[in-house]
Amino acid sequence: MADDVDMWMGTYGAGHCVIGPQLPHGSVNPSPQTANGGHAGYVPDQPIRGFGQLHVSGTGWGRYGQIFLSPQIGFDARETGHDSSKQDEIATPYYYSVNLIRYGIRTEVTPTYHCAAYRFTFPKSSDSNILLDIAHNIPQHIVPEIKGKFYGGEINYLAKRNLLTGWGKYAGGFGSDVPYKVYFAIAIDSSYIKEVCIKNEGSKGLYAQIRLKNNVDVLHLNIGISMKSIENAFHYLSEEVKGRNFDSLKETAKQIWNTTLGSIKINCSGEEERLFYTALYHSFLMPRDRTGDNPNWNSLQPHLDDHYSIWDTWRTKYPLMVLLHESFVAKTINSFIDRFKHDGVCSPTYTSSLEWNLKQGGDDVDNVIADAMVKGVKGFDYKEAYDLIKWHALTGRSKNYRRIGWEPEVGAKMSCSMEMEYAYNDFCASEVAEIMHDIAMRHMLYKRSCNWKMLFNNQLNSYGYKGFVTPRREDGQWLTVDPAQMYGSWVEYFYEGNSWTYSLFVPHQFDRLVKLCGGKDNMVRRLSYGFDNNLISLNNEPGFLSPFIFMYCGRPDLCAYYISKIRRENYSLKKGYIDNEDSGAMGSWYVFASIGLFPNVGQDIYYLFPPAFSSIELTMENGKKIFIQTRKNVPDAKYIESISVNGKMITRRWISHHEIAGGADIIFNLMDKRNSVIH
Repeated sequence: MADDVDMWMGTYGAGHCVIGPQLPHGSVNPSPQTANGGHAGYVPDQPIRGFGQLHVSGTGWGRYGQIFLSPQIGFDARETGHDSSKQDEIATPYYYSVNLIRYGIRTEVTPTYHCAAYRFTFPKSSDSNILLDIAHNIPQHIVPEIKGKFYGGEINYLAKRNLLTGWGKYAGGFGSDVPYKVYFAIAIDSSYIKEVCIKNEGSKGLYAQIRLKNNVDVLHLNIGISMKSIENAFHYLSEEVKGRNFDSLKETAKQIWNTTLGSIKINCSGEEERLFYTALYHSFLMPRDRTGDNPNWNSLQPHLDDHYSIWDTWRTKYPLMVLLHESFVAKTINSFIDRFKHDGVCSPTYTSSLEWNLKQGGDDVDNVIADAMVKGVKGFDYKEAYDLIKWHALTGRSKNYRRIGWEPEVGAKMSCSMEMEYAYNDFCASEVAEIMHDIAMRHMLYKRSCNWKMLFNNQLNSYGYKGFVTPRREDGQWLTVDPAQMYGSWVEYFYEGNSWTYSLFVPHQFDRLVKLCGGKDNMVRRLSYGFDNNLISLNNEPGFLSPFIFMYCGRPDLCAYYISKIRRENYSLKKGYIDNEDSGAMGSWYVFASIGLFPNVGQDIYYLFPPAFSSIELTMENGKKIFIQTRKNVPDAKYIESISVNGKMITRRWISHHEIAGGADIIFNLMDKRNSVIH
């Protein structure tokens, strides 16, 4: 399975995927960095500058890039002074290697959860060196427009212990601008070292020249990384690497990925198989599990870091984890609860263990919790999770939203998209309130979740279709907007989308939306026109559910048609993703779109549609299996004639989690003519 992953997918263009290896939700992600490397630090057609140990994958804005290593013949510490062309590049989820042509050095790296193990093969030379650059970071040196800073640090060489230790202090990139520290411990056999020269220029630079003895051949360097302390970094070296050789670590990493990716087996081969497993791989990268490495307080609770952001991952990444890795969802929620207890908030964006007060949308942590609770996920305290949700509902939403029950336009940014997301947050919270038998709260929140209609302007017209979400002042006055206009980040009215897309974001009241848009037939025409003319976009998360509105119009065939079209046009090994991969959001959308199940998160619903493969086997964490088969009356059949679950025919196009949580056999019988019976 691991060898089916194409690590180059998403490294071109806007995908911002990292090519270096890591373990599932691992804390470290060692990877090469290049000139003009973008937010992931690397693009394939540029020379390699060196190797950093921390990266974020698929994000719109980058972060990290530390602790930076550059093997060299001769020595040049300048940021751009050691770029090298490359050849024979190999990249897998568990191993990366490359030949640096400039120096004739082969570099190999394999990860553990908190460490990176390097194997450098040098040519014979009397001037072999390794640059350890603590100042280097992606936001400052690779993508300076995101305002990276280095505030200084420390390097210590402990020759008797074969160790280099230290830390650096940084800021910049996506998330909070509060500085954070990265600590390291590096183990190198001192018998290979001639001397270590350290140069500290304060905030301008900090590096070490590790001079190697003449004619060093193969050098092993292991590095532990911590966000908390040097002691933790050294502990990770001792626990995860010490006493194990490079090939053993590589094999363990491969086995871990084979097991993880083997949770879904498909009957497919070639490019489509590689595309599926690459998307599944990207679904398992972020956030980072840094349990025991929280720099801000001591806690026995899990610590999940680098949420970039829950706004991206709640819609597909986390529901995929509910199916495949339920304990990870519980661990995440326990981390939410722990953060709320200590920080007093639990923000959708949480990077370098720092809360960020800016929201891309609503309080989307609530949606992850609600989805887990309605599906019966165990392993966390429901009451404590509900306390967090109630705080968001009663205190965390914007003041105007809480005061009048909807989001007016009062000079605030993103009033329309914020309203639509708050409304769904309230619905999810109302579901949790019902589970917790808090009936009064359930009624209040559900009523407020219906207030998205306050921004639905029935008269606004775009391309012949009426009814769009529109900014509105508290006195009832509508503002004039073009529903087709695309907006950027943290600007007026809509966050990274348009009204054509956000007007469809009503996951809890699609039936009502269809009526407001003129009924089923008109909605079918509107959706088709929107998709065909790129007015409804799935290059970002708010549009993820939009094809499934066809289900509410009696046209599941069109739902299947557009899902298949989007899979083909938005995803490819060569072109990558249509936009940022977004921390597993895009990858997990593709996975769900391929297996014939798609979640409406926060509700116990998976929509059913023809899978992309003839047979699929999902193994859940509890060991139970879901078998999905597709049978066709002719080879090109694409319409559903019938669906059976555990031998019983169903006449609906959805299934609940509780129906499959104990294992299930789902059979899609397809025919070559549209069936108008099943809706």
